[in-house]
Amino acid sequence: MLQVIRAICFATIASAMAAGCATIQDPGRSGFLSDYSRLEEIGENHLVYDSGNFGNYSKFIIEPVAMLYRQPEEQRIFDDEELEDLQAHFATKVLEALSKGDGYQVVEVPGAGTATLRIGITDVDDTIGILNITIYTKITGAGLGGAAMEGEVVDSVTGEQIGAVIRWGSGSRILRAGFTHTGDAKIVINRWAKDLRDRIDEAHGR
Repeated sequence: MLQVIRAICFATIASAMAAGCATIQDPGRSGFLSDYSRLEEIGENHLVYDSGNFGNYSKFIIEPVAMLYRQPEEQRIFDDEELEDLQAHFATKVLEALSKGDGYQVVEVPGAGTATLRIGITDVDDTIGILNITIYTKITGAGLGGAAMEGEVVDSVTGEQIGAVIRWGSGSRILRAGFTHTGDAKIVINRWAKDLRDRIDEAHGR
């Protein structure tokens, strides 16, 4: 009986590995950003435009995170609640990153020195939980989920684009994403929120 159970477990993991080797790819351009023309590739999964003017802004308006990802109706992986939770998670992590410690003001009213942050999730790849429980599969990356996003920072008064980014990537081979479909996507989002704060700090000479 033990051999049968082991065989079933192996077959399940092998099947999941076969389905879980895909990784998030460049999702293209969704039309969400106000301008794509100045984006430059700075890595395998990272396009950026930086006007060099981030240091002029110390207050930020965070617009609700948009869900631009659309699932094929015949192959739905995520339910609506999972995707809404991912949007809320992104907004929360950005808010926490910006306001942490001696951070920046998050406001609701446009004005001088205030920028608006716009973020859209353009793709989500599901975490295959059964592949997050063995050392081998974590090392190989099988079962890792991920996400893709577009974002921009614009002057809250003029609408001028201060910076823009397109990013996509998979979760961590070290951190555990658990058994939820969006676990790795959240790990990627946490990283992106931290990178945003780091970039703004750099512009302010911190």
